[in-house]
Amino acid sequence: MEELKLPLEQLIYSEAAMLELLGIDKRTLDDLRREKGFPFLRLTIRSRVYLVDEVLAWLKEQARR
Repeated sequence: MEELKLPLEQLIYSEAAMLELLGIDKRTLDDLRREKGFPFLRLTIRSRVYLVDEVLAWLKEQARR
């Protein structure tokens, strides 16, 4: 498998970037994480990031339902 050679900022999104990209508010994103298993990595108690490949895989899985 060929390794992606993209800049880090294209592989990892901040919470603010994810909110803007999906066009949702913070409460909706919180609900998706808690209730639907939306993938994220917790860096600190208040800081989360989102890995592009995991988010895309999750979205594709939701589309199959």
